[in-house]
Amino acid sequence: MKKNTIIASLALAGLTASAPSLADVTFNGFASIKAGVLFDDVQDLNGNGVIDADEEILGGLYDKDLSFKPESVFALQVSSDLGEGLSVTAQLYADGRNDFDVEARWAYLSYQINDEWRVNAGRMVLPMFYKSESEKIGYTVTGNRLPRSVYDDFNFAVVEGIRMNHSTELGDWSVNSSFGYYSWEGDFDAFGIGYNTKFDKILSFSTEFTYDWLTLFAGAFVTEIDFSELDNQALFNNRIDENGNVVPGLNAIAASFGVSAGETAQLRDTIGLSGDGEYYYLGAAIDYNDWLLTAEYADYGIKDSGNTFSEVYYVMAGKRFDEYTVLYTYEDFDQPIDYSSLDGFSPAAQAIGKNYIDVLFEKKFKTQTLSLRYDFHSNAAFKVDVFSTKLNGLSESYNGLSFGIDLVY
Repeated sequence: MKKNTIIASLALAGLTASAPSLADVTFNGFASIKAGVLFDDVQDLNGNGVIDADEEILGGLYDKDLSFKPESVFALQVSSDLGEGLSVTAQLYADGRNDFDVEARWAYLSYQINDEWRVNAGRMVLPMFYKSESEKIGYTVTGNRLPRSVYDDFNFAVVEGIRMNHSTELGDWSVNSSFGYYSWEGDFDAFGIGYNTKFDKILSFSTEFTYDWLTLFAGAFVTEIDFSELDNQALFNNRIDENGNVVPGLNAIAASFGVSAGETAQLRDTIGLSGDGEYYYLGAAIDYNDWLLTAEYADYGIKDSGNTFSEVYYVMAGKRFDEYTVLYTYEDFDQPIDYSSLDGFSPAAQAIGKNYIDVLFEKKFKTQTLSLRYDFHSNAAFKVDVFSTKLNGLSESYNGLSFGIDLVY
């Protein structure tokens, strides 16, 4: 099977078959065997005695001990064309970060309504990035990973629901769009508290316009987010931290500063984490005469809550030299602080609210990565990344190295 056919099958599940039959089953897969190491010790920047999420490098994937586990992945995809436009796809996925526990990342039915419209129903990936469908297939990525400023590990990346896919031609442009309605239920781990929640009514839209060497893309999704139980356990009421110490909640702090019960209730509504979740992205990709350029920007957060919107982007530029590819990536994650929601509160309530917003949501980093890819086999590539990250505006950088092999089969 040709390499491009394998990739297309894995990423898009555009399944075809020569003879409709229940026995016509196709097996594809992908794998990544990778290792990485940091050259610098991660520091406790805020001095609270623990390494918080915003103090980790690459989301805490690596430290100063060489590890082969965090980014190693194995997956098997099973698909069958049942004929008359109906097909079924399932993908079994295991990664090192979850001790290689196998999960059904994809499990859905597809029905080709006509030449332009296809409907998917079941368990699938939420199209929240340009490369959502192929994000985990390392072989399709030039370097060892997609930029984590945008391609973070969101708990709700895999959802259940229904999606309409539309493909058409507008002159010399190919247009592929999707419209989806989903739900998600799963676990969050915040402030040392495990919390189960669900998102209902996830509505998504994505589109790509492709003309020869140029692709323009954009997308969005919105959902209702109810974190009221987490707010009560982690923010508003007293809790016990990782060291067994009592951490006063907002209610106790506000009372100690003489804030009235009514204003405290208003403050809870203002800095709580419930509201309308919104995510938007857009960008462009160029592949021209072996020159590569991709840029993607995303803006997301929880509206009318204490969660300020994150503004993130990356730019990747590279060049192919036969079986070698050199790529430079610059990425930026910024979660700017916005205190405007605290206008009108008393000075004491404003001070408390600002402290919560500062502690919970200020996150910034910039990462530069130089990648070398060597396609030593028709279905496999060896890659080396050297990266440097600056956290929260610090002048010093954290540096590291990762390397490994990505393959499809």
